[in-house]
Amino acid sequence: MSNRFLTLWDNARTGLWLVPSVLIVIGTGLAIAMLQVDAGYGSEDQVRAWWINSGSGEDARNLLSTLLSSIITMASMAFSVTVVALTLAANSYGSRLIRIFRADLRTQVVLGTFAMTIVYCLIVLRSVHGDAPTAEVPHVSVTVGTVLALICVLALLVFIQGVARLIVADEVVRRVRRELDDTVTNLAPRCEATPEHSPSDLPEDFDEKAERIVLPYEGYVQAVDYDEMVAWAERHDAILRLDFRAGDFIVNGDRRVLVYPPTGRPQKTREEIGEFIVSGDERTPTQDLEFAIRHLVEIAVRALSPGINDPFTATVVIDRLRGALSRAMGRSLPPETLRDGSGRVRIYRQVSTYEGLLDAAFHQIRQSGSTHPAVLIHLLEAIARIAEHTHLDEQRRALMRHARLARAAAERDVGEPEDRHDVELSYRRAIRACESAARTASEHPSPGSSASHPSGTSLSQSPEPISNP
Repeated sequence: MSNRFLTLWDNARTGLWLVPSVLIVIGTGLAIAMLQVDAGYGSEDQVRAWWINSGSGEDARNLLSTLLSSIITMASMAFSVTVVALTLAANSYGSRLIRIFRADLRTQVVLGTFAMTIVYCLIVLRSVHGDAPTAEVPHVSVTVGTVLALICVLALLVFIQGVARLIVADEVVRRVRRELDDTVTNLAPRCEATPEHSPSDLPEDFDEKAERIVLPYEGYVQAVDYDEMVAWAERHDAILRLDFRAGDFIVNGDRRVLVYPPTGRPQKTREEIGEFIVSGDERTPTQDLEFAIRHLVEIAVRALSPGINDPFTATVVIDRLRGALSRAMGRSLPPETLRDGSGRVRIYRQVSTYEGLLDAAFHQIRQSGSTHPAVLIHLLEAIARIAEHTHLDEQRRALMRHARLARAAAERDVGEPEDRHDVELSYRRAIRACESAARTASEHPSPGSSASHPSGTSLSQSPEPISNP
């Protein structure tokens, strides 16, 4: 249930309607409250502060009408600027990154402030009669409307300043990186987690006898309620294997849930298990570890396209990826198996791996930047820096593999010998960094590292001899 709620919350916070709707309700309540205050304010002869509105009903109506038309004009300008900013962002950084702009709290608050002020002024305006004497005019309500209008002016200035920063490439990368950091932070530290790879103890006749359940929905898997699914498997004394993970696209009719032993009632099982799977038209970062990585990669790939040709943005993306991946090396990824309270394995599932995270981060950038030596060199330097944060041979082998791929790309697509030589030097530094991290890990093994287990594989088998350029 919590994952379903997180998915709904992500959809709400990345929309432009939630905060404005709340502020509209606040504006309505404020207008009613101020009119009630004015209703019991006192007689006409009561002395008011200098900043409280004074004048006849006609004066108040003229003021509110002027404020209302001005605020509507400012709101139209703000909405127009928002649409233009979203258009520029979609063209430069990809349409999928619009969710980052929609999730900007400052934009939502400014648009909501305009909407709240418009609703407030409309409600107060309809309560002011043009021929009303001064004593019957809601002076406090009109004064509050004037204050809200001044706040709207300041909000417009803040909004324009924010939009001017929002479309800068470095700011876009920073915002996407922040979402990636939140995802990495939610992972458990290595010392508190179980090993990533649990031994497979599926029954020998699992594939033959397991009941394949048809998935009831089509779309991207946004979240899976594993706790409820484990409880269901425990109640039915069953073992489940999920041949998908959050972020995968499923089609109505896919048989990617296997139940052992068969329940004998596939339709009912389908309905019950379907309640634990949240799917939708878009991927979300709720359980998808590669979601924000792909958004950062999309920025770099577009920057390296021939139409834009901006390798500097690509290097900024590599820097942000290096920071997030370095932190991820010290975190434990979700385990492949889930157990019930008695310790029995109930669910086998597909999960993200360190190799998969690195593949999602580096493959497309290397492929798009294979003709840019600066990008390849920066990528190799990032690999060398990430190696300093590794704890597992699995992590270091994946880094060395990407280092070899980057060198191969340079040998294939970089024409200048000196540039290839610089790439080769960066490659050697990356390999040495991985080997040095492996030696450090073997001398000072950390909890959960392969060096602390007799069955761990040796890193020395992976690197290939380095030839002189």
